[in-house]
Amino acid sequence: MSTNVKRIEPIEPPASVPEIQRGNWLSLSAEDPLIEYVRETLWDRPGDPDAWETARLSQAAYVYREVSSEWGIVAKFYQVKAGSAANKHAAREFGHIRQAQATVPAGGRARVVEPLALWRGVLFLEYVKGLRLEDVIAIRQSQPGRLTDSLERAAQFLASLHVHGVQSDAESDFESAVDYTHHVVEQLSRYGVLQDYPIARDGLSRLIDRWAASSSMRDFTPTLTHGDTTTTNFIFPGRGEVVVVDWERLRVADSAFDLGRLMAEITHSLSQHGGSVTEAEPFVRHMIDTYRDALPSNWDGDALVHRARFYRASSTLRIARNGWVSRLDRTALVAQAMALLAHDF
Repeated sequence: MSTNVKRIEPIEPPASVPEIQRGNWLSLSAEDPLIEYVRETLWDRPGDPDAWETARLSQAAYVYREVSSEWGIVAKFYQVKAGSAANKHAAREFGHIRQAQATVPAGGRARVVEPLALWRGVLFLEYVKGLRLEDVIAIRQSQPGRLTDSLERAAQFLASLHVHGVQSDAESDFESAVDYTHHVVEQLSRYGVLQDYPIARDGLSRLIDRWAASSSMRDFTPTLTHGDTTTTNFIFPGRGEVVVVDWERLRVADSAFDLGRLMAEITHSLSQHGGSVTEAEPFVRHMIDTYRDALPSNWDGDALVHRARFYRASSTLRIARNGWVSRLDRTALVAQAMALLAHDF
């Protein structure tokens, strides 16, 4: 006997929001299916909403705002990322967020973004008004001290996640990180700035293998990690708070991974906003020092920072793949990564 079950297709993001208008508010019809769902399910203000508008945050994420009240909500369209599997992937990130919320102690100045609902492959999240870490980096010269404070809050959040998310029964895995870094080098060699530089490619490969041979890189207790600690995923709404978003890559891994990626992202963002690697180093060191100060005394901070060097190099190579970065900057990123990997053990 067959049953006719109607498949509910994942909803797509607004087709009228081109890339060149990212960040601009565009009006929406009240008959938009997503607006109807939000109005019937998530709207929590007195009276009926008036008019709606949307702005694009990223390829998959949009903020929807009711005009008169400025009440807002973020919609993450997994159809863009996962196609017909959007429902499954949206639900997975919803679960990741709940897991992170259960791990990080409540009541502090750092918290995980609140998930609100799942509908047709869309993950609805609270709309956090504030500056991203990338924005704080951009305005660092006009607001002295703010970047230092923001980095402290980000570091303290990660330390809390890592300390409370320890997975003592999990197996330490460094091989996947080595394989990934080799893969990035291969991509740079085939399509990127290393295409005509086989000597540099071979040198990077040998350095990666050198790290792979070190037993110290496997000497860690796995823990929950955010998995994508970029400068766009830490939001500072004020009052000394930080809200951490984008949990789709949460996984059990080496805590040094989160630190290394954030180190690379801070350095690159500073370079892209009128700074340099030299200017970035004191900020990076302060972030690491704050993180270490928040760890229990039985954690080996020196070993963790050593391992983070590899992940910083790997993440720097990852950034060097981006076509929107100038070729000169991509070449400089590869040189930075090579210097990091060549550091004596």
